Amino acid sequence: MAKARSHEIGVALGSATILTIMVISFGLLFRIGAAADSTEKFAFVKSQKTAQSAILDQKVKDLQAKPDTYAQLTDLDMPDAHSLNKTYKSVDLFGRTFTSEDMCIAQAVYFEARSEPLVGQVAIAEVILNRIVDERYPDTACAVVFQNKHRRHKCQFSFACDGQSDRPRNTRSWEKALKVVALVMKGERSGIAKRATHYHASYVNPRWSAHLNKLGQVGSHIFYREEVI
Repeated sequence: MAKARSHEIGVALGSATILTIMVISFGLLFRIGAAADSTEKFAFVKSQKTAQSAILDQKVKDLQAKPDTYAQLTDLDMPDAHSLNKTYKSVDLFGRTFTSEDMCIAQAVYFEARSEPLVGQVAIAEVILNRIVDERYPDTACAVVFQNKHRRHKCQFSFACDGQSDRPRNTRSWEKALKVVALVMKGERSGIAKRATHYHASYVNPRWSAHLNKLGQVGSHIFYREEVI
């Protein structure tokens, strides 16, 4: 009788543990911290990107002064994959508060690139930040990601106007998207995206791509910038 009782207690404890883990995991899906000041954070991001642009401009000038190294322009500052993965694994989601702006970036990363390599996901997030600091686009992450969402299949990020739910359903992929946002907001960059404001999947060939400067490809996405070097 005692053994049976112990078994019942063990099963009950095990079930409680599993339930707790599930609650915590799915809680991450829409964890938005009111304590963080979104406006202040993205103002800081803008100042960072402005400084980085000046550094990149100088690097481009240095390379252009050497014709034989011009081809290196598409490979500027590519991160070390091993180092990036190590940094990614060190991210602690439970120690971070996410704003609504963070969540919009995470949604874009999740729906646009969850099957892409880590650096490719970082690049998608970087495109959003590039648009935030570009006066031709809205100045918040959510406004950038959901720009023209009312135009079916004609918005800026396809998932936002495809008629499907924008609620993440794969917990593991959503957790990865949140970690990517944490990395990018700390200053991690893909290298390949630089000041890219556009990208498309490699299996399509949109007309607008012919008018932009191709930067390079990561995974199945090809990145472009509007300015011509």
